[in-house]
Amino acid sequence: MTGDRQGQGRRDEDGDLRPRAAALTALARKSLGQLSPAEQVRGRQILRTRLERRRRRIVWSLALSGAAAAGFAAVLLGPRVLHRGEGAPLAYQVEGGALASDGRIEAGTGVEPALHFADGTVIALARGTQGRLAGVDGRGAHVAISDGTASVSVVPKPRARWTVDAGPFVIHVHGTVFTAAWNEASGRLDVKLERGSISVEGPVTGGPIAMRAGQRLTVAMRQSRVLLRAIDDRAGDLAESDTTMAAPGVEVAPPPTLAAAAPLEAPAAPAPRLAGHAAHVARSWPSALAAGDFTFIVEDAERDLPHALRLASSDDLAALADAARYQRRDDLARRALEAQRRRFHGSPRAADAAFFLGRLDENDGAGLVHALRWYDRYLGEAPSGSYAAEALGRKMVAMRDLYGVTTARTVADEYVRRFPRGSYAGAAQALRAQAR
Repeated sequence: MTGDRQGQGRRDEDGDLRPRAAALTALARKSLGQLSPAEQVRGRQILRTRLERRRRRIVWSLALSGAAAAGFAAVLLGPRVLHRGEGAPLAYQVEGGALASDGRIEAGTGVEPALHFADGTVIALARGTQGRLAGVDGRGAHVAISDGTASVSVVPKPRARWTVDAGPFVIHVHGTVFTAAWNEASGRLDVKLERGSISVEGPVTGGPIAMRAGQRLTVAMRQSRVLLRAIDDRAGDLAESDTTMAAPGVEVAPPPTLAAAAPLEAPAAPAPRLAGHAAHVARSWPSALAAGDFTFIVEDAERDLPHALRLASSDDLAALADAARYQRRDDLARRALEAQRRRFHGSPRAADAAFFLGRLDENDGAGLVHALRWYDRYLGEAPSGSYAAEALGRKMVAMRDLYGVTTARTVADEYVRRFPRGSYAGAAQALRAQAR
């Protein structure tokens, strides 16, 4: 009986141990003899600690091996890498480099880093390219290159949203393969689209330029030239010495047609700027915009911003809004656009301002409902305007995200009817197929 009670006591003492721990404890007793109660307690504590450490090592080993097998690791976003707040962000890893706390993609000398996302999208940077991951969410990411070349391969999927900034230009991606090169010194953008569709907008483009597979776009910002042609057509390359000026808003023809435009009329002699700047004779804001001197426009306006917003011409307000947007000064851009709407109501510039206010609402988190209202206003005021295709495409996507595929089907039908080769045509066709 005594032996039975002792055995029962040992079972009670070991009852809180897992089977493997209990077996090890029994083995220790057999080898070392009977331990005192204090020694037993201390031994169990040591054993639990060691087993817990081993368990953690196993868990981490399995987690890391699983991540390596899948090709992705969890990345802790730095405080300036924006999670755009639309579901859990896509998992990604930086191959051949690391991500700094501000989102900069850092790579060693001679290395070509690449961002690999969980959906199969890859954005690779050429050697020496300065890149930054500006934002990521469940629908895509926002990547910027300030100087250099990016090769982009986006996997198409419903509701995807990918944006690539190349200097002051913004490329909206709709599932595609392309390269984008931006040369800061010469102010030159080169985009080659191999597959899919994209739209490009920025200085001197006169609004979004829709590109189709097999096209190549070159923008010489300082010469105000825009050239869209077949991807293998090099006969019309823009020379660095070419100083022909193209009018903003020129329609870029499909390849292989050269998008040549009439020269701008010589600008009038500069006049004294706004009241309060009587002694300050400067370039006009539109001419500074064409030259890519956005800093000049913003600084000139901010010398007395309330006065500028009250007295600037419609063209000046449009130039200020564009310069502010290209410099990511959305607050200043919004004020200029609102002044345009208020002071020049009913003009084409005021209608364009509605479109860009929608863009700002869509990008800065104000919400798709607000953006949708602005797109509707623009389409109502300028149904055949320069941004009609872009506004209708964005309206379609906003309605799908807000109200579902069935509700957005009508807008998709209208888009396909009006812009069968537009940059959102693929998305519209896919939406129509889903709504069947």
